[in-house]
Amino acid sequence: MEFIPNADMLNGALSLLFQPKVLIWLVVGLISGFIVGAIPGFNDTNFLAMVLPFTVYLGPMQAVIFMMAVFCGSQTAGSIPAILVNIPGTPSNAPTTLEGFALTRQGRAGEALGCSLFSSTMGGLSGSIICLLLAPIIGIYALKFGPAEICAMAIFGMSAVGSLTGRSISKGLVSSLLGLLLATIGTEMELGRMRSTFGFYELAEGFPLIPVLLGAFGFSEVLSLVQEEYIISDRAVFRFRGYASLFQGMRESLRYKLSMLRSAIIGVLVGLVPGVGAAVATWISYGQARAWSKTPEKFGTGHYEGLVATDTCNNGVTGGALIPTMTLGIPGSGTTVVVMAALMINGIQPGPSLFMNFQQEAYAIFFSLFLSNVLMFLVGLVVMRFLPLVTYVPTRILAPIMALFCLVGGLAWRGFVFDMILVFFFGLLGLVMKRNGYSTPALVLAVILGPIAEKNLIWSLKIGGPAIFLRPISLGILLATVGAIFVPVFIRKIARSGVADRVTGSGE
Repeated sequence: MEFIPNADMLNGALSLLFQPKVLIWLVVGLISGFIVGAIPGFNDTNFLAMVLPFTVYLGPMQAVIFMMAVFCGSQTAGSIPAILVNIPGTPSNAPTTLEGFALTRQGRAGEALGCSLFSSTMGGLSGSIICLLLAPIIGIYALKFGPAEICAMAIFGMSAVGSLTGRSISKGLVSSLLGLLLATIGTEMELGRMRSTFGFYELAEGFPLIPVLLGAFGFSEVLSLVQEEYIISDRAVFRFRGYASLFQGMRESLRYKLSMLRSAIIGVLVGLVPGVGAAVATWISYGQARAWSKTPEKFGTGHYEGLVATDTCNNGVTGGALIPTMTLGIPGSGTTVVVMAALMINGIQPGPSLFMNFQQEAYAIFFSLFLSNVLMFLVGLVVMRFLPLVTYVPTRILAPIMALFCLVGGLAWRGFVFDMILVFFFGLLGLVMKRNGYSTPALVLAVILGPIAEKNLIWSLKIGGPAIFLRPISLGILLATVGAIFVPVFIRKIARSGVADRVTGSGE
């Protein structure tokens, strides 16, 4: 019963949050996160790891609230380069490029940014509300996720491949299989032997995610743009309308309320699972949005529904990832590992004892998530108004800058010059695949999920054999995967046959 909050405790939590020194660090965190998220290759986890030693001077409340504000700000701002120049600011923003940049190419960058900002805010607010209401209860269930459940979640994520295959299913599957093949490169688990690294020690842990993303999405686009004068295909369709464009994008996002709600829930639920994170959640959300959409053929062409799905989800993850971190002491993502470290170096042990001994502080942190998303919306309104002007810049100026960001972002991830070569390699691969009708997103999704699925499959089989996948949660996820693939197709066939019958009946 110690977990159940009362009015006095909640008032105390709000009093802690609204101290001037705490609010100042919240705002500093938001601005820092916004800057970090907008710089490709330099994500929130890197930044927070660098500033972690200095948090000991802030105290636990200011340190954690600062970090959660950085988390929120970076997830929102990571969509900006994804939309404007096809370079994901953070790994979770990779699916945003599929619809966001297509809208930019059509002269609707302002609308895309407005849709992204509103969706991110709604996802973040949903995650923070779920945190406030259900954190102690939901957190207990995170303990039930073992290797079998995480493997099943990775397989569920693979169901998004169908939404990324484009018009040719065979080429999409080939792209996915190529990605899985690349995912096998690195050190295998059982004997610790190197596989297919060709002597490059930089590949010992497999292909690093950030250089792959920057190359496949960003650098490949740079190579495509060198033949064009401007980013926008037809400059005659673009008119800079400032706030009018942003608000139009927000209105567009409200047309997909059900998709927004579903994506927020996916974000929170995937965020709960330790070791999965936002980079997987957004692909799952995008795949489910397309599977359940009434107009799946519009996805990949600049469809607001796809943008709503990805950007609602990536901010919903922030709340979900915080729940197991605070309630169980199990970090839900790379960023919350640093958050947990900040608590521990300040003398607070995350876990059930946190809600017994520091209940007001815990709920003040949850309240800060809600406030961070509200303030992030206001900051975004001010900044994003002018960002569509980037599309006025000629590509002879913009392309070298984009290339520099991609290469430096690849270098910043691990500090290896080799990673810059990887950016260039995946840029060429992405360009060749795009021009021949193969799916670069399907390849990237396989590179992300392949190692997660392989590692947890091996662990699962060693622990309990194939029967371990019959446990309730893992079996439920696998059944949900089958349902997510086939149920929407079945529903659409019924709907189409119903329409055909009505047309036939009217003809008779």
